[in-house]
Amino acid sequence: MANERIKNQILRSLSSGPKTFWEIMNRQDGTLKELYQTLNKLLKENVIKRENDIFYLNGQPKLKTYPDPRCENCRGGIQIKGDYIKIFETYKEIVKNRPLPSIEYDQGFISAEDAIRRAIFMYERGDIEGKSIFILGDDDLVSIVIGLLGVAKNITVLEIDKRLNDFINDVAKEYNLNIKTITHDVLDSFPRKEMNKYDTFLTDPVETLQGFILFIYRCMQALKKRNSVGYFGLTHIEANLEKWYQIQRFILSTGMVITDIIRDFSYYPEDENQWIENYNYYLINRKLKIGIPNVNWFRSSFFRVEAYDKIKLRKLPKIKSVHDLYVDNEAWCTVELDSWK
Repeated sequence: MANERIKNQILRSLSSGPKTFWEIMNRQDGTLKELYQTLNKLLKENVIKRENDIFYLNGQPKLKTYPDPRCENCRGGIQIKGDYIKIFETYKEIVKNRPLPSIEYDQGFISAEDAIRRAIFMYERGDIEGKSIFILGDDDLVSIVIGLLGVAKNITVLEIDKRLNDFINDVAKEYNLNIKTITHDVLDSFPRKEMNKYDTFLTDPVETLQGFILFIYRCMQALKKRNSVGYFGLTHIEANLEKWYQIQRFILSTGMVITDIIRDFSYYPEDENQWIENYNYYLINRKLKIGIPNVNWFRSSFFRVEAYDKIKLRKLPKIKSVHDLYVDNEAWCTVELDSWK
């Protein structure tokens, strides 16, 4: 059933003209693995053809197609306007000098525009003003945007990469932002002094099932037991529906409920992340023998969860290795390092 949906999304995408793999990826909801399998099937059936990196229809599609209805200017209904514009301009200047993503930590950051959209959405939902904010992993530097809003009670960033912590600390000092950072590995026990102190969490977890649940578990350890909320990003690119189901089942088991899912809310800019060399190692590039992207294709949906009762956390199964944190059979755009094996 899922492959039928992916097939129709591919055909609809190609109905408006030839596309690269990355442009097709932007217009469908399967994992990289599922998209690869579906494309191969369509090629074998001669429904579509390929010339180098370009895919196109072989004849007319057998389904009715309409124009893409999505608004490119207000994803998720969030616009940057009024007083937010000044904050946005300041933030864009700040992040020009940010540390680049590290392969060692499987990093990649969302666009500056999407970082402020996240902060605006969290503020609009009443989850920033007067609140203690906990952020696990902040290569997106959303802590700085939240700090620039000037309404949070305090902000704490738990981050393994000392480069990011030093950058955030320098910005916080220069702009008088109420942010503190802690250099910490998510695989280590959660800092006892930070437990049950925070109203709101934000994280962008890795997308193995074990790794994702570990990130969310750590964030829930930081939350106050009642009346607390959390935000996180999740893709379809390396997470199929079964994984989504397992993640949602875990969240519900803790006494939290999913109140919002905004589809394709955040994009990861290719030029700014400067991870061109990574494509030599991605499984999808090796299997399909395609070049580097010509569009920003990696994007995530934005989740909000809220505790309806006291948060309940069972004992967390221990992850045996860094490899299990970052790599599973859907990690088709993750660089697998020898040090993880």
